[in-house]
Amino acid sequence: MRLRRPSLPVSLRVPLLAAAAVFLFVTGTTQIALRLAGNRMDLEAERLGRVYLDGLSAAVLPAIRNGDRTALDEALDRATGFYEGIRERGLVVGTPDRRQISASGVGPEPDWDAPFLRGNPNEAWEVSPEQEAVWVQRPLKDGGEVVAILAAKLDVSAITRRRRQLRAAMLAFGLAVGVMGGALSALAARHAMRPVLGVTSALDRAGAGRIAPIPNAALPPPGTEAARLATAFNAMVAHVEERERLMRRLAERERGAVLGRLAATIAHEVRNPLAGMLTAVESAHAAGDDPAERAEALEMIERGLRQIERVVSSTLAQHRDNGPPRPLQVADLEDLRVLVGPDAARHAVRLDWTAALPEAFPVDAPPLRQAVLNLLLNAVAATPPGGRVGLEMTVEPDGVLLLAVEDEGPGLPEAARQRLAGGPAHDEASPGLGLEVVATIARRLRARIAVEPGRKGLGNRVALRVPPAGLPTDAEAVPA
Repeated sequence: MRLRRPSLPVSLRVPLLAAAAVFLFVTGTTQIALRLAGNRMDLEAERLGRVYLDGLSAAVLPAIRNGDRTALDEALDRATGFYEGIRERGLVVGTPDRRQISASGVGPEPDWDAPFLRGNPNEAWEVSPEQEAVWVQRPLKDGGEVVAILAAKLDVSAITRRRRQLRAAMLAFGLAVGVMGGALSALAARHAMRPVLGVTSALDRAGAGRIAPIPNAALPPPGTEAARLATAFNAMVAHVEERERLMRRLAERERGAVLGRLAATIAHEVRNPLAGMLTAVESAHAAGDDPAERAEALEMIERGLRQIERVVSSTLAQHRDNGPPRPLQVADLEDLRVLVGPDAARHAVRLDWTAALPEAFPVDAPPLRQAVLNLLLNAVAATPPGGRVGLEMTVEPDGVLLLAVEDEGPGLPEAARQRLAGGPAHDEASPGLGLEVVATIARRLRARIAVEPGRKGLGNRVALRVPPAGLPTDAEAVPA
């Protein structure tokens, strides 16, 4: 695994890069200036050496022309120390065939002879490895013919020492200027980035959930790019705050709409059985002691109360916590048969149960039971006497639980289909609180609802496909 190296923030990286650039520029230009100064000093020293040979050549050429060895030695001795500012270490006169004629001064070191004695009869300028001395050499011509070679070994230790001192001084000066310039450039870059860093800090706070505009006192100077950036950020914050206000208002309106729709649905579901119950009470009063009329009135009141009980139970199931989740078992379906059986008997509707559940299915059983119970009650109410209501349950090959309720009624209206699909019903007639509960529970269990025609072309087949959830099964299941 490759580890990422931690990177410096831009607030430090830019000043450091600016300081490094200034430091490198100053030290680089200092080195270039030192090199140029050194080359200039070398040229001046070489020119001085050649001027020295010009004067010395004029002093020794007559003696060489006359072949006067004594005069030649005297000329070399007189020349030693004669020129101010030049210190000779040795003067040598010889022939092109590497033969020394005369010498003066301290004499050449045995390990560094004159160039012509080492096979170089031409003009030469050679610096010693220690840069303490230099050989300057010139052929002497008489009538266009080389008659001798003059070589002078000059002491340049003082020049070399001054050159080193100058190099050290300029290097120290360059380093000092580079450090100071780098520090000043870092401060300038930091100061120039301060407005941008203020916007960055505001963005960091916004990322942490503390969205607030940049105060006017902290805004950059107007007309700058940083000021435009800060203004854009404040405008963005204003839009975000306005959007949050609108979202809160819409949420409040949505809650009000949901409560209003719930209240209207409950009122609609309760009003009809209440009207029937009131009619039954009036009939009982009018019938007096007639047992048949009284029994019919009591039966109508019982049916109304049971319908109101279903409405209340459905409302509570939609808006309360049913306790800890537990997996669905076969016993849950048998409970549904017991709950729906009396209602189906009153409507003369036959129940057809097909349930194949070899083991507990990992899904929250109580809300799923409530959803299937509402579908069964709606199917029984929609099916005419002598009809059939079927329940099919199986686990499909992909592991999804299929629960299908089929009736032989006239079919679901469009409003009910839209409500089951999770959308709003645009029909003024309510599709019933039961279907509202089914749609809510399906969304909670991540189930898919499909409304299909019945197998015989009658009624509807409402199928729920419920994916498994991470719940305990079998031995770990909580008993019903």
